[in-house]
Amino acid sequence: MAPDRFTHHVSVDTTPESAWRVLQQPETWGTIAGVERVYDARHSPDGVLRAYRFTVRAAGKAYEGTATTHDVDAPTLMAVTIDTSEVIGSITVELAPSNPGGIDMTASLKMQAKGILSVLIFPLIAAAVGSGFPGQIEEIAARMEAAHQAPA
Repeated sequence: MAPDRFTHHVSVDTTPESAWRVLQQPETWGTIAGVERVYDARHSPDGVLRAYRFTVRAAGKAYEGTATTHDVDAPTLMAVTIDTSEVIGSITVELAPSNPGGIDMTASLKMQAKGILSVLIFPLIAAAVGSGFPGQIEEIAARMEAAHQAPA
C-alpha cells in the first residue's frame, strides 16, 4: 500500500530561531496526528530534540510509538521518523524567512500501514489524520507566534 502524504503551508509572525525553539519542545509534536501523550523525550547536548515516545489513538484504540529525529538543519529543517505497531512514517517541518520579517512554514506528514490489521483500517486512519492536519499545523504556528511575543 502506497503511503499517504499531507502537506500544509502557513505564514508565521516569528523568526526562524524562535520557531526552532518551539520545535524542540516535545509537546509541540504532540499536537500532530491524534497524539494523546508525549513522554520520555531526549535532547542532544545542543538542545535538539532527538527522540520521544508517544501514545496515539486510532480507530478507538491506543497505540504506543516512537519518534526519532533523522534530519536537522537548525533553524530551517527538522524531520522525525514515527513508528508504531500499525503505522510508520515521517513528519518534516521546513522554515524559511519571508517578508515582512516572518517565516513560511511547510509541514509534511507521510504515513503508511505497517501491520496486516492496519491495512484494513488505514483508509479510516488516513482520512482522520488528513482532515485534522491543517488545523494542527495552524496550532503549532500559533504556539510559535505566542512564544515569539512572550517576554524573554
